[in-house]
Amino acid sequence: MLSFWRALPVPVRRTAHQVVGSPGALVGAVRQAANDARRARAERVGLARAFKRGRRQDLPATLPVTIVGFHGAVHGLGEGARMLARGFADAGQPVRAIDLSSEVGFPVDLPAAFAPPARGERGVVISHINPPELLRWARDTEGRPLEGRRHIGYWAWELEDAPPAWAEAFDLVDEVWTPSAFAADAIRKLAPARVKVSPAPYPLYLNPRPEPDRARFGLPEDGVVVLMAFDLRSTAQRKNPRAALRAFQRAVTISGARALLVCKIVGADLYPDTLAELAASVTGDPTIRLMTDNLSAEDMALLTASVDIVLSLHRSEGYGLLLAEAIWLGKPTLATGWSSTVEFMDPASSQLVDYTLIPVEGDGAIYREGRWADADVDDAAAKLARMLSDDAWRAELAAATARNGHVSFDREAWLALMRRLLPITP
Repeated sequence: MLSFWRALPVPVRRTAHQVVGSPGALVGAVRQAANDARRARAERVGLARAFKRGRRQDLPATLPVTIVGFHGAVHGLGEGARMLARGFADAGQPVRAIDLSSEVGFPVDLPAAFAPPARGERGVVISHINPPELLRWARDTEGRPLEGRRHIGYWAWELEDAPPAWAEAFDLVDEVWTPSAFAADAIRKLAPARVKVSPAPYPLYLNPRPEPDRARFGLPEDGVVVLMAFDLRSTAQRKNPRAALRAFQRAVTISGARALLVCKIVGADLYPDTLAELAASVTGDPTIRLMTDNLSAEDMALLTASVDIVLSLHRSEGYGLLLAEAIWLGKPTLATGWSSTVEFMDPASSQLVDYTLIPVEGDGAIYREGRWADADVDDAAAKLARMLSDDAWRAELAAATARNGHVSFDREAWLALMRRLLPITP
């Protein structure tokens, strides 16, 4: 028994020493600690092999284009991966997809639009996952999907400085793309000189433009309908829905307009306490409706097409998919005037809310330091009140969305950008 004890790894013996109780409990603790030690060693070995196979080699880009991401998930990141895949298909290039949804616990709610790469196919890999997920995927696969392929990391970040823990992942990529210049600036600060970081916004022009259908969602035909939507998995602190609710309530009081705010929430089942707090804050207010239905991308587009205004008092965004989709669908937008969304929020069709930059607090799960915007609720309320009450002005704002020249809304500009960023070697 003594020789067996001495042969155990130190972490196992340390854990066993902490166990007080029956011999059975001690044996169970030893087994558990031994399993943990084996798992940790396997993870270290897997990551070491991944770095050996996938380390940056500056290989040329060849076909097909494989997009790695959460293709099957009803999630902003999933929609981003799907849009990139459709964009390259629109460019006439063969596209493959690797869906990681189930590996991170996302339900697979959407069918696969593209097949995974065939055995022996090389080409270029674009991993639409941030460094923590990239490192985990590379470790679990021991880097095999990256071996012999040019690898582009498509990363998004919402603050001015990317997390230092991301630095390790640069060794696995040839270059990095981001959905906005704001995100590119943040990641570029951390990137080694050899890794190019480029903005590559999503091809929103591919999204359909459905006709409004208020009956589908039980929305009133008369009055002004405002939409705010957010995913609690992206944190309520960053999305800041409470401020938007207050701004809407004040705007209704100021304007006297007949209006309804639809508050579309994703991830409510994972954060029941946050949902309960939001529900309590609007109890008895007939002008606000919380919606937790699980909508497909098509239904979400239909909902957006059926409202008059889209509202977001986010503290920061790395792209701002909802607001970009709203502009594409011809909707005036009102949002915090900071971070990536100002890159496509044309003043002719959008209203930017004043803000103060404050330290990040209360969101240690994802965002631990830095600063973000605290939207001025009074300014938001005043601007929204005018949008609610001035039908002619609101119509002018809506019409101006068609003249927005951002690359996300322009097919030829987006395809030209891809040709510059990713010249394919025959």
